[in-house]
Amino acid sequence: LPVPGSAPGGDASGRPDPATILLTALGPGPRLWEREPAHPEALTVRIGTAHRGHGRTGAPVTVSLREAGSLGLAGPRPRLTGMARSVLAQLAALHGPSTLETVLISADRARDAEARVREWSWLGWLPHLRPARGQDCRLLTAYDRDQAAARVAELTHRLEESGQLGPDSGARPAGGTTPGPYTVLVVDGDPGSATLREAVARLAAEGPRAGIHLVCLAETPASTPSSPVAETVRTACETSAAFRECGALALLSGAVATAVRVVRRENAGPPGAPQGADSPGAGGTSRPLGTPGTVCTLDAVSAAWAERFARAMAPLCESEGTRARTGAAARSVVALPRSARLLDEL
Repeated sequence: LPVPGSAPGGDASGRPDPATILLTALGPGPRLWEREPAHPEALTVRIGTAHRGHGRTGAPVTVSLREAGSLGLAGPRPRLTGMARSVLAQLAALHGPSTLETVLISADRARDAEARVREWSWLGWLPHLRPARGQDCRLLTAYDRDQAAARVAELTHRLEESGQLGPDSGARPAGGTTPGPYTVLVVDGDPGSATLREAVARLAAEGPRAGIHLVCLAETPASTPSSPVAETVRTACETSAAFRECGALALLSGAVATAVRVVRRENAGPPGAPQGADSPGAGGTSRPLGTPGTVCTLDAVSAAWAERFARAMAPLCESEGTRARTGAAARSVVALPRSARLLDEL
């Protein structure tokens, strides 16, 4: 039987592995930023490789954020961050900054602030995290509650503005998602206050109609026979309120958490559509899981891999023609400062 979410015939050319992604950045290769908003695989990410048996090559297992709305990742911290790095590197390598904006919220006080900053510092090199919509910050990152509140407020305002277009404006396709450009909001653990939890959960549920898609990380034990998938999902939902709203889940499993189960949640409507009385926002319980999902071997990358990748991406920029074609906001013209401290720029 074909593997759900895999490339037809096992062809992995459209679902590049981490080695191909790194070479694309280092080259830079011809696949760099190839996926513009109209690309059929825009916002599609590879999670791992499924075994096909009988000596056949493995089939890539993928998730489309445009179809799922948001993606939840759960498992032990070292493997969890390796999987998240792989997902975010794919998005950055295959989508240009005018197509994809990336925002990070890592404000969970259960973890040391220095450890959080160190873990995500590689993202700061990516051009996708540079504010291009007038945000009052140097990078689109948040490591405390005040910064998290600012980033969430910016995205919530954008969501509310998109709602003013009205259902008959013709601005969105029938699937409920915007034709782009897109924003991927990475939420690592608990964002902070109850107000922030509620706002982030709303962005996970309704954000896709404004082009806002979440990647939610929840630290949990790996799924095993003694700790089944349902228990992993329950723990993840307790860790992250937004995890309840994710349409697709990638759950690490096995004794050493090198396998991952990719599951699609049941949903009454398309991504971004209003949820009914049984939705997590209304009743406090997560949507039921759909099929048992696909088990595959995890694609994960190290912190050193991510640092090398991001530094290779840092000096790259798009042509003005590409920015115009993808509908990016015009660059604002500002006066150059009279002086600048070197340390501020490093």
